[in-house]
Amino acid sequence: MERNTLWKCEIMNGQRVICPFFVVIILLLPGCLSTDPISNQENEEQVIELNVWHSFAAESKEQATFESKISAFMAFNPGVEVQISAIPYPEADQQFMIAAQGGEAPDLVRLSSDQLGKIGDIRVGGQPLLEDLRSHLTPIDRSKFDPRALNAMRYEGDLLGIPASQDCLSLLYNPILFDSAGIEYPNENWTLDDLLIAATDLTSGDVNGLALPVKNAYWWFGFQAGFGGSLFDQNGTPTLDSNGSAEAMDWVLNLELEHGVVETGTQTESMKTQFLSSKAAMIVDGPWNWATYEAGRIPIQQVMLPTVSETGERVAPLVTYKGWSVSKQSLNKEWATRLALYLSSSEVQKEFAIETYTMPTHIDLYEDTEISENVVISGFLDQLMEGTPAPTTRAMAMVYDPLVTAFENVYAGEMNSSDALSLADTALESDLEGLS
Repeated sequence: MERNTLWKCEIMNGQRVICPFFVVIILLLPGCLSTDPISNQENEEQVIELNVWHSFAAESKEQATFESKISAFMAFNPGVEVQISAIPYPEADQQFMIAAQGGEAPDLVRLSSDQLGKIGDIRVGGQPLLEDLRSHLTPIDRSKFDPRALNAMRYEGDLLGIPASQDCLSLLYNPILFDSAGIEYPNENWTLDDLLIAATDLTSGDVNGLALPVKNAYWWFGFQAGFGGSLFDQNGTPTLDSNGSAEAMDWVLNLELEHGVVETGTQTESMKTQFLSSKAAMIVDGPWNWATYEAGRIPIQQVMLPTVSETGERVAPLVTYKGWSVSKQSLNKEWATRLALYLSSSEVQKEFAIETYTMPTHIDLYEDTEISENVVISGFLDQLMEGTPAPTTRAMAMVYDPLVTAFENVYAGEMNSSDALSLADTALESDLEGLS
């Protein structure tokens, strides 16, 4: 009988009284001990916020693919909120350094290997700007990437990024213009002599045989390597005037100045316009513009860049890499690294490759049939394997300014290529000494 009294409500003085057990139950119900939404507060406190900067072109397929992957990551991880901001690719490193100096760096940022070379030495309060990811990635994680790509994300031993893509230049052509001129298509056995002969034969009226910005050092790098030159020696010392470098500069500039197969004053944007309007039969360009040419209904084809008869070496374009870097200032480095690994994963890289012709760095994708049977992706991957990986050094990040002056001086006829490159080499070495 005493046990039953715990469950009974008695009538006292004509009023119902709640028994002790029910009092405890009611007090434990949500909202009875406090008017604050405790459960909501706890959920809000558990939300991880990540600020991510990307440098994909506005309204591009790359941006759309990236944003869809961010949405997928948040769906997989409901406790994570990712805020994304777009920054211009050429300004990514500078904007990141400014933000870091003000203590407002994003958790994650997309940077190229040469941009890592600019940032690697910078310190704020004695601390580097980027997290060394060696302790965040397991040996299995690292083994999934092409060693050349992973090495490009290192700066003086520190792993400052996870490689998500790689790219380089190659030779593209419009087969319709070749057919109209009765000229055989380019092939991988071509030499530079073959290229020049075809470009000369294709140059007629308002059509030029070739389009490339002859004064842009980035386009010259591959020819320099083909002629036997190099930007740096094994110790990283500048060798802009190494054997073959001047010959490569003359060959490229003479495409416009002597042979007239490149339209006068061609720049990176105007060369695209020429090719899109069928005013150029061939163009030296990268996979990043392939979708643009396809949209313009150009029946574009790709082939390896030629070899140099004098050396027997193939033109070896500079291979650059882009990846995801975690800020040293991030309060959520673990989650930022997880997101970086996801954005650099085989699954995401494959979608980027198929949708946007972005070249992958995951070695398993090199053998993936959807990649290997795609003539565009596989063709550029073949070219990449013949390319010259860009070193991730401060010197590489600084090489362009003295070369701009060198090309301008030779183009204007004010200096010969040998003297101009020697002067550029001296200027770069002086700039580097000024940093030490």
